[in-house]
Amino acid sequence: MCMLLLLVNCGNAIEDPDAPGAPLWVAQSEPTDSRPRGIRPYNEGNGIILEWHPNPEEDLSGYKLYRAAYTEWDLPEGNFSLIADINAFSLSGADTSYIDDLVQFSTDYYYYLRAYDQAGNKSVSSDTVWFSLIPKTDPLTPTGQISAPPLNFEWYDFTNSASDYILFLETVAPRNYIWISRFRRPNYSDFFQSIQFNFDGNAEALISGQSYRWCIKAIVFTDYAGNIIRGSISNWAYFSLE
Repeated sequence: MCMLLLLVNCGNAIEDPDAPGAPLWVAQSEPTDSRPRGIRPYNEGNGIILEWHPNPEEDLSGYKLYRAAYTEWDLPEGNFSLIADINAFSLSGADTSYIDDLVQFSTDYYYYLRAYDQAGNKSVSSDTVWFSLIPKTDPLTPTGQISAPPLNFEWYDFTNSASDYILFLETVAPRNYIWISRFRRPNYSDFFQSIQFNFDGNAEALISGQSYRWCIKAIVFTDYAGNIIRGSISNWAYFSLE
């Protein structure tokens, strides 16, 4: 019994001959962007977020995501394996993102996509992107309720491998970033790191009665274009000012 999807053309059934175009990855946003995009570490867990642009084909059915773990630059395609079959549509619209949370730290993960249509035609492979996740830093202070604006933000980085950090500070409700600052590693001799609040003069004033949250993005390596290819982002730490 033939299971191929057939199209009707002038009363005659014909096979769909056209494969979808190759998927296009969303470019990684600037490291200090308040709305991160593209391949990046997952804020709320240990994983890698992947994002791509939706294919335009009306008969698109889904995407197949392939991954390889490798530690050298010469990566043969035979090392890739299918890790996800992603429906092109969900209740919220086009489904063009995926969180890979089955990853290990300090391992280079390479990814490519292939789109397929309702007839089973597969596109050629997308470009290959990659990322390497390191363990998250642990935000220490400020947390909880504090009586005066913090003098320093402190965190623990037991990997001791980051060269740069980015601190993100925002109000909880409404969500509004009041300080985003990138800086070189303050302390190379210890796992404990700290930075003075508003050391660069770019932070907005903290307000009594307001709740805040902050996190630390750790950067180990960037590529020639400045995209982060090895790093992490911490969970959010919360505090409120009396």
